[in-house]
This record gives sequence, C-alpha cells and structure tokens, in this order.
Amino acid sequence: MAPSLRIALMSPWNDCCGVAIHARLIGYAWLSLGHRLLVLASTDERPRGRVPLDTPDEPFVHRCWEMYRYGDRIEDDEPLGLFFDPRPFLEEDFDVLFVEKPCSTPLSQLAKIFKHLRARGPVIAIMHEGIVPENKRLYELEWDMATVFDERYMALYGHLLRARRVEVVPYPFHPVREGDKGAAREALGLPCDDHAIVLAFGLRASHLWPVMPVLSGLASEMDLTLLILAKGREALSASEALRARYDFVEVRHEAPPPERLYTYLHASDAILLHRRPAPYVPVSSTVNLCLGAMRPILCPDNNFFEKCDGVLKYSGPEDLEDKLRLALEEGLPKEVMERALRYIKEREPRKVARELLDLTLS
Repeated sequence: MAPSLRIALMSPWNDCCGVAIHARLIGYAWLSLGHRLLVLASTDERPRGRVPLDTPDEPFVHRCWEMYRYGDRIEDDEPLGLFFDPRPFLEEDFDVLFVEKPCSTPLSQLAKIFKHLRARGPVIAIMHEGIVPENKRLYELEWDMATVFDERYMALYGHLLRARRVEVVPYPFHPVREGDKGAAREALGLPCDDHAIVLAFGLRASHLWPVMPVLSGLASEMDLTLLILAKGREALSASEALRARYDFVEVRHEAPPPERLYTYLHASDAILLHRRPAPYVPVSSTVNLCLGAMRPILCPDNNFFEKCDGVLKYSGPEDLEDKLRLALEEGLPKEVMERALRYIKEREPRKVARELLDLTLS
C-alpha cells in the first residue's frame, strides 16, 4: 500500500469524453484510498468544443490548458497556439503527475517546464492514443513511465515511447451498482415497468440510422421508447433528426454525471451502443462506465468492442433483433452477467489505481 500522496492529474474532467471518464474513475479511486488529488483540467477542446457534464467542478479542479483532440495526428501543436497556464503546475504541491492522453495536451508548452516537473517527482504518461502518434513533442520528452491499456497499444507503439518503462495497465470499470427499475423510472418521470426502454447516447446518434428499422419493428409490437441522452450541438442535431422521423424516440437534453447516469441505466431495459468500426485501436469507455449497472448492453461485433466481455454482441440487424428481443423479455442472461461481474472485478478502479501507484513507486 502506497503512503498518502499528493497526486496531480492533467486531464479533461467532467466532460463527455472517454479520457475524462478514465480520469474520474481513477481520480476518485485515489481519493477513496486516502490520497489527495489535484486535477489540472482543460478549459475547452478543439475542434468541436468541450461538452461538459451537468455538474459543477469539485474544489480540487483547476482549469488551466486547452485540449486538441487530434493532437496525435499532427507533428507539432505549437502552431495551434493552445492556451496553457503553467502556474498551477509550478505553484501547486504534488508528489507525482499523471498526464492523460498526452498528445491532446499543449505538449510544446508542457515541454518548457517538463524538467522542472520531473525534478519534483515522477511524471507518468497514460496513453489513450489509438494510432502511432505523429506528434514529435511526445518523443522529445522522457517520461518516468508510460502506460498502455492492452497488448494492442503495446505492439503498436510501446517500443517507440521515450520512457524509463512502459507498462500495461487496463482501463478501469465503474464498480457494480445495481438499482430498482421502478424507483429509477419514478425518479426520472419515465413510463412504468411494463413499457420497454432502450437507452442510447447522442454522441453516436448519427450511427443509429441503419438499425432504426429493427427498433421500429419492435415498437410496432410492444410499448417501446428509444431514450437518447444528448448534449452539444452535433449530438442534439443527430438525436432530434431521429425523433423527427420516429415517434417512439424521446430525446432528453442532458449530459448526466455518473450518479444520475446510473439512475437512467437502472430505468432502462437495455442499452444500445451502435457505432461503426474505428480506424484506430479503440477502447469503449461507455461500456467501461455503464456495465456496472447490470443491464444488457448490446453492441455490434466490430473492432470497437473486440475487448469487451459481459455484453451482447450482434452481427447484423437480424441478430440485433433477436438479442434485443431476448434482453427486453428476459433481461441479462445469467452467463453474460457472470462474465460481466468477473470482468469488472478484474478491472475495479481501486485495483487499477493502486497498480498505477505501485508501478510508479517501484
């Protein structure tokens, strides 16, 4: 067990973003283990703009830099002129600094104070990048350690990272938190238990069009609502287009924090995560965040979900119809639930948070 530490975490925070989800799961795990946390968070995001959760920042959050989501696809961020305030990095006390998805940060500015930061304590890169990063700034910095989520990332660029060590540390899962469907629906003003609710998210609403005929067919046979949570211009536009075409679609203009999100998950009969394959090495942060609600998660059998267990994967529209009907009528199959519980236990946030610190201090 590591001694109580002052941990700094450079990351997007309280955002609709897989990097921010990882940061929150790990950050709150560190707090629960008795450590102090300082979050050095992004003020905004290019090119599309930050989509914040519907929650205020905690007292330990300082917003002091600007994020560029595709920083791994450019050679140098300096021409972008990303905002960077070095003062919290230089003036706040911390024993170790973790940098989430470093290529999305103003690396050209961070490089100017990097030696000073390393003189104070270890600086660790938590790699999310799903391609071989093109950003030359990444390779100019010598990290005390870099971590990748699994062997795919290690094979892709682990040997290229300029770090004293490169370790595999998995993306954590939200702990299991079961809830009563009836109570959740009452709290959210949703229909009673015998009305089927399928939950989806607006960030990928435009991907849903190919499977909407499946949902429409089921909606003609039973009382069914496709409930989409959406916030941000693009997500709302895509979600509202679906609602205009299909009368069983309901859109709520929300980006709920995890506590309220889990109420929505508990109110649902199934979660539909339909999205196209990725042209990069992906991790489904939404599965990691939502699986702990113990509701059936349906997703296509493509590379975006290849590392996911405890979910229902479908090969096409007919397979989706069969598995969604099964989920709505019978719930989560026992063997799938058992796999989900094992999968979550292996990657519980406190376990992953301890591993990160133990590797850092060893």
